[in-house]
Amino acid sequence: MPEPTSDKGRVEHALQTERDGTSFYEHASKHTAHKLARAAFETLAKEEVRHVTIIESLAKFLDGKDADLDPDSPSLKDLENAISTIYGTASREMVEGDLDPAEAYAKAVELEKRVAALYYQYSQECETSEAKRVFDVLYVEEQDHLSLLEDMLRYVTNSEQWFTDRGATMMDGG
Repeated sequence: MPEPTSDKGRVEHALQTERDGTSFYEHASKHTAHKLARAAFETLAKEEVRHVTIIESLAKFLDGKDADLDPDSPSLKDLENAISTIYGTASREMVEGDLDPAEAYAKAVELEKRVAALYYQYSQECETSEAKRVFDVLYVEEQDHLSLLEDMLRYVTNSEQWFTDRGATMMDGG
């Protein structure tokens, strides 16, 4: 796809990007064999759907229609709190699924890096202040998703160190 050169083109590309992200996270949540990963991917799929709604509002605005352009963004702390409840209740128990959680997290990290870079670029190129503001918000949210995913990847690949870094002990007393 050629690089979008207008705010409307950026919006269309961003909508497709978020829909693809939703599909990725929904697929990962259904095919991941780890309860924590499954719950985290379900949460991120909902976040991507919320992003679609935000971008659709921007599209309406750019078409001259009445639209709410004040996205209600969760802070990184809000997302961490939501995820921490998942950490607190998840076990290392495996459930049916064929997608390795570490591989899925690694793919998700790469996806979020690309999307964050895209939204940063879009925020720099926007023609309207409204589009710039929306892409700035989305960029920050994608950065938050990236931070969370990197943390979750550390959790599944080196949980002992993950707990040590937080001053916690393992359930077995380690």
